[in-house]
Amino acid sequence: MVGPVGSVSAVESLRSVVRVRPAEARRPEINRSVESQSFSDALKSKVTPSDELVSADQDVKAHEHAHMSVLGPYAAGAINYTYITLPDGSKYAVGGSIKVDLTPVPGDPEATIRKARAIINASYAVSSPSPADMRVAAQAYQMEMQAQRELEQAKKEESKATQEV
Repeated sequence: MVGPVGSVSAVESLRSVVRVRPAEARRPEINRSVESQSFSDALKSKVTPSDELVSADQDVKAHEHAHMSVLGPYAAGAINYTYITLPDGSKYAVGGSIKVDLTPVPGDPEATIRKARAIINASYAVSSPSPADMRVAAQAYQMEMQAQRELEQAKKEESKATQEV
């Protein structure tokens, strides 16, 4: 069980302090705010990006631009970067992605094959493909193989139709 702390006279004396000096009672909070702001400003001015962070930013951007330049019209959107933000507000890319259109071209297996090959080339356009790059290449390869089967089937049906005539 928790009982009262202090006496009524202590509460009354506190009220009189607040009534007499309200600005002084709040001043420590203002000082803390100014101190934390000063610390924050000091931190911002002293934090600098490491060479490793700057290098990672450049590598990520070069990697994604290499994909985009080969991917062309098969990109389903712009490059999406994942950033780390330093206390000074500067941003550095630490990851990136591009959405890719992996749908077959309806009714045109040859166009689907061209599309799949362009996507595969874009996946391997970088010096060291990521696991995500490899997955996209594998999906594009499956799309290409399906289009090849459709093309072969269409050729067989066409050949069969010409033999029957």
